[in-house]
Amino acid sequence: MPSHAVAQGDQSRVIGAVTDASGGALPGATVTLRGGSTPPATVVTDGAGRYLTPWVMPGTYSLTFVLSGFETRSVTGVVLGPGQTVVLDQQLALAALSEIVEVKAPAPPPPPPPPPPLVEWPEPKRLRAVPVDREVLASVCGPRLPPAYSLAVGRVTSHRDSDRQLLGPGDLLRINAGTDGGMTTGQNLVVRRRFLDDEWDNKKPVAIGEQTAGLVQIVEAEAKSSVALVVYACSEIIAGDSVEKYAAQPAFFAVAEGTPRFDEPARITFGEHGQMAAASGQMMVIDRGIMQGAARGQRLTIFRREPRRNRKIGDAVIIAIRADSATIKIERSIDAVTVGDLVALHR
Repeated sequence: MPSHAVAQGDQSRVIGAVTDASGGALPGATVTLRGGSTPPATVVTDGAGRYLTPWVMPGTYSLTFVLSGFETRSVTGVVLGPGQTVVLDQQLALAALSEIVEVKAPAPPPPPPPPPPLVEWPEPKRLRAVPVDREVLASVCGPRLPPAYSLAVGRVTSHRDSDRQLLGPGDLLRINAGTDGGMTTGQNLVVRRRFLDDEWDNKKPVAIGEQTAGLVQIVEAEAKSSVALVVYACSEIIAGDSVEKYAAQPAFFAVAEGTPRFDEPARITFGEHGQMAAASGQMMVIDRGIMQGAARGQRLTIFRREPRRNRKIGDAVIIAIRADSATIKIERSIDAVTVGDLVALHR
């Protein structure tokens, strides 16, 4: 509780996650915060690639991310307002390798006469995706409530060159929609998978949630079908997954602590991949959205009602928002967070 008291003052801090180009966590990365009247502060990412700076006075700061074997990245002009927690995720690319080899040997004999010219066959066409800014991919992955109507523009059918139906990063896959359905080269799409309830309504399965499997980009489009490249994978992509148009959300946002409203709580409806429980670092969905005053970046307190008190079991933040639901990321927990637990939004 002392750290919570400090957060109510005028001081600020920065939190985030450091990952590689594929989205994998990078533990052991050094994050240095410089600026203002505060001496430089250095922290190291944990096993999940997360970091949390000390509380500092408001001002303009810069952050440097360093890890052996990866390129050093710096972010400048980060403005920390009074009482704010700034979320800044960062991806590090592999560092370029160079090698010098010195060979000492007698002079080689004269080269043999050149062979007859070879017939040059044209290289096969290489399909490449237009680069997607990794900074805006933080909200791609995770669960969500399914919309009342389908947003799908097509479905994944198989690998482009085989009948393989399990797909991953860099794979080329076929989609059963083409130019007749509005598909264009360079278009980005998200891949979704629905979870069905065990109960049946009028002999039809009831969808209780969706999980985002990744982001793909159209590289070839015909009238009735398209070929897409897997640009970013949250998990495996399988034949039958639906695809929707991609709407990017920036990864950088600032939030104030606020005060938890225990009198009007939201409720956790389901977790990642339809799971019933989650822990720190995982995502879940709550039944509050834009229509109920929730906002992206808003802080949350997860709790359970007990006789004469509300028992806090964790802290979270909203990372993606819809009209009547939101996806949250659990930052800390002292117990397993389960479907049905209550969530107090900070106001």
